[in-house]
Amino acid sequence: MTALGNKAFVHAYQFNGRRYRKVLGTTVVLTVSSARLAVGQRQRRLDAGENTDFDRMDPRRAHLLTVREAIDRYWESHVSGLSQGYRYNFAIFVAHWLRPAPKVASNRGHNSRRRYKDFGTMFADRPLSSIKPLHIEEFQKQFTSPYVFNSALRHVLALYNWAIRMQLVDMRNPCTPIRARKQIRRRRDYSTEQIRQIAAHIFYPVFEAVPEIDHLEGLAKRNMALVKGQVATANDQMQELCNFMGILFLTMARPSDLANAEFDHFDLEMLIWHKHNTKGIKLSRSLYEYAYRSVPIHLRVAGMVQAQRLRWPDSKLLFPSHTDTTQPRDNFRKGLDRFKALPGVPEYFQLYDLKRIAISLMLTGQGVSHEAISHYVDHKGNLETTMIYDLGLVDPLRPVTQRLGELLGIEN
Repeated sequence: MTALGNKAFVHAYQFNGRRYRKVLGTTVVLTVSSARLAVGQRQRRLDAGENTDFDRMDPRRAHLLTVREAIDRYWESHVSGLSQGYRYNFAIFVAHWLRPAPKVASNRGHNSRRRYKDFGTMFADRPLSSIKPLHIEEFQKQFTSPYVFNSALRHVLALYNWAIRMQLVDMRNPCTPIRARKQIRRRRDYSTEQIRQIAAHIFYPVFEAVPEIDHLEGLAKRNMALVKGQVATANDQMQELCNFMGILFLTMARPSDLANAEFDHFDLEMLIWHKHNTKGIKLSRSLYEYAYRSVPIHLRVAGMVQAQRLRWPDSKLLFPSHTDTTQPRDNFRKGLDRFKALPGVPEYFQLYDLKRIAISLMLTGQGVSHEAISHYVDHKGNLETTMIYDLGLVDPLRPVTQRLGELLGIEN
C-alpha cells in the first residue's frame, strides 16, 4: 500500500542473486486467490531459469549469460581439468567462490583480508556481453604489482576467449585494449665471497646458545625457561632448514622435488637418489616415460638424509609438515628469515637460488661437460635451458682483465 492509500499485489523474488519486485495488479483487478495463482506460475518459471520480467523489458536479455553463470560454465567445461595451481589462481582472481577449502585446518592467514574483489564478485549479475574495456580497467586498477596485474588480466582474457570460441557472446574481447604491464626483474647477483659464506652457514650452521636455568628460581626461572624453549625451537628450525638447503645445493634440485621426496627414494649405500614426480619428467616430450630418474648424490647428502630419518622416524616424507606428517612441509618462512639475517647472506636470497648458484659454479670451467650438467639438472641435455640458470658470476672472469693488463704492460 502506498502513502496515498493505493493498494496492489507485489511479487518480491530473487533472480541470479539480485532482488526484484514486480507489481501484479491492483486490488480492483485481482483478488487474493488470483494473485497467489499468478505468483505460483511466475515462481515455477523462475525455478526453471526463466524471468518473464526480463523478456518484457528486453527480449534479448533472457538469452544472455551473466558473468557468474559464464564463469561457472567455463569452470566445468575447461578449468576443472587443468592443474591444481591454475585452478587455484583462477579462483583467486576470477571466482573466489570456487576456491577450494584448505585440506588441513590451520589458523594461518585467518585474520588476513583480501585487498581486492575478484572479477566474478565485482560483476556477478551483469550480462557477460555488457562488460566493456572500462570495466576491465576498473577491475585491474586494484592491483599495484605488475606481476599480479598481468596474472589477473590473463585469466579474464582466457575467460572471454573461451566464451567467444563457444559462441556464447558475439563481441570483441574487452581485455584486448588493456596492455600488460612491463615487468623489470631485479637481478639476484652473488659474489664468490657471498657464495662461500652462504655455503658455510648451510653446512656448518651456528646455533644460539641455550641458556641455563638450573641456578634460577621463581619468576626468573619461569621467564628464562620460556626463552630457552624459544631458542631450542629456533635452533631446531635452523637445523632442518640447513638440511633442506644442503641437499638442494649438492643435488641442484628444485625445492618442489625435495619437498615431495621420500626416504625410500634414496639408496644411501649406492649414493643414488631415485627422483620421483620431478618437473623434468612431467615436462618430458619423450614417447616413453619412466616412473623416476636416478642421479648420484654426495656423501654429505646421505648424512643429511640419515639425520632427517632420526628426526622423523615414522614419516615416509623426507621433510614432512609438523602438523600432519603425511603432507609435505609447505614453507620454512621463520627459519629463512633468520638465515637471511646472518652475515653475508643478501636480503633477496631465495631457496631456488641454490640451484642457480650450483649450476653457475659448475659452468665456470670445473672440468665437467655442460651436457652432463644439463642432464643432471633434468634439462635432458638442452644447453639453452641450462644456460638460463647461469648467474654470470663476475669473479671467474677476473683473470681475463688481469691478463689483459699484463699484456699491455700495466703494473698493479
